[in-house]
Amino acid sequence: MKNVLSAAGTKAAEQNAIKSGVSETLLRMSASLAVADIVEKLVKDMPEKSIAVFCGSGGNGCDGLLAACRLHSVGHSVTAYTVGDYDKAPDDIRAFVKNAGLNVQPALSYGGGAAIIVDAIFGIGLNKPVTGEYLQVIEMLNAEHAFKLALDVPSGLNPDTGEVMGECFNADETVTFSCYKPGMLFGKGRDMCGKIVVSDIGIKTASNMHVYEDGDFPPYERSASAHKGTAGKVYIIGGSGSMVGAPIMAGAAAHTAYLNGAGTVTVCVPSVHRAAMSARATMAVLKFMPDTADGFIKFDKDALDDIINNASAICMGVGMGANPELNRIVKYVCENYDRAVVVDADAINAIKGDYDFIKSAKAKVILTPHVGEFKRLTGKDATVDNAMSLAADLNCVVVLKSATTIITDGNEVRLNIAGTPAMAKGGMGDMLSGCIAALSCAYSTIDAATVACYRNGMGAERAVSSYAQMMLTASDVLKFSDYNE
Repeated sequence: MKNVLSAAGTKAAEQNAIKSGVSETLLRMSASLAVADIVEKLVKDMPEKSIAVFCGSGGNGCDGLLAACRLHSVGHSVTAYTVGDYDKAPDDIRAFVKNAGLNVQPALSYGGGAAIIVDAIFGIGLNKPVTGEYLQVIEMLNAEHAFKLALDVPSGLNPDTGEVMGECFNADETVTFSCYKPGMLFGKGRDMCGKIVVSDIGIKTASNMHVYEDGDFPPYERSASAHKGTAGKVYIIGGSGSMVGAPIMAGAAAHTAYLNGAGTVTVCVPSVHRAAMSARATMAVLKFMPDTADGFIKFDKDALDDIINNASAICMGVGMGANPELNRIVKYVCENYDRAVVVDADAINAIKGDYDFIKSAKAKVILTPHVGEFKRLTGKDATVDNAMSLAADLNCVVVLKSATTIITDGNEVRLNIAGTPAMAKGGMGDMLSGCIAALSCAYSTIDAATVACYRNGMGAERAVSSYAQMMLTASDVLKFSDYNE
């Protein structure tokens, strides 16, 4: 896992490293070498080899100048273009550049045509809108047809919020130092940063917010004597008269996680779906719930108790619609069941403004709202702080789904950035909720949510290589969600 730190936190970590004896010069050289290595790998396969490095007069610009010197010293065609007052750059940096024989020109003299453009103008220090020469240069670079690499954060992006400060360098790739910055992952950050590479330059960071990656999850192995009854029984309560597909999708998602926990999956749907589900279900066990004339699942204590007494994990809400008894069903299950309950979709809408019961619930609740559902549920914006506050207040796990998904228990924040814009399509959330339920048979609730989000995101990334982005569906992702590399 990699830490996520604000601009102020990153600067403090850098100062602590310097106070502990790590020289600022060494940090700059480490950063510049990391950049130079990336540029060398990029330019290797390009027919046009010229490199243009645009440097401000601050620390980010110094890193860019040193990287340009390194590239020049090994024979690359590189020119450094300065933005702002080059005389404000530190004397030792300017002396180093001069001794290296690097070609340095004013930024506005750039005539275009470079194969690679490196943005080292602002970094994490920007706190006001881009204006004047800086604005002119960034607009000029965005219009160029070249591979664009940003240092630390793209110039013009607020490193804490992801807000574009008037204009922002639109990078194909960003190499950021020591840790992620929040603005890279929220707001417009995901659009402006492109691929993100975190480079360790020797600064120790500490944070309660992390990006989880493959290899960060606790291993799980079944015992030699395990059988389907001991491996976990997942019950998925969903569906209504007009929506039969959602619980099937959630059940299919649970199947993808069998090896990580679930031994059996039971899909519990209104009796009105008896014919449709009997024809469509292939692996899941079916349980038909008492329903109304409109096809909504009724509150039925005996039917719910049967689920509670047998389930290892429960998922509820998918495709249940505006069920007038759903609030009562959710409360009953959460208050009388002592294992993991994934509250998703329509179940979230059913408890909006009335979710205090979760504080004292027996169940280990996992709430999985997307940003719109979170707003309806709490009346608050979908932010890290608000997600943490909700999780802490209710003593539950919140999975706030978006391009960067926030997973929190109120103390720790885990961010999932695996995935693709192709996932912006119906059925993806249903699939995820079933997968979380299945994995909670094997992991803690926060680990189950983390693993599920990552697996599904990586499954979608793999699937997109075989399907056109606009064609990708949730069922396509299922074929690739066994990611375990």
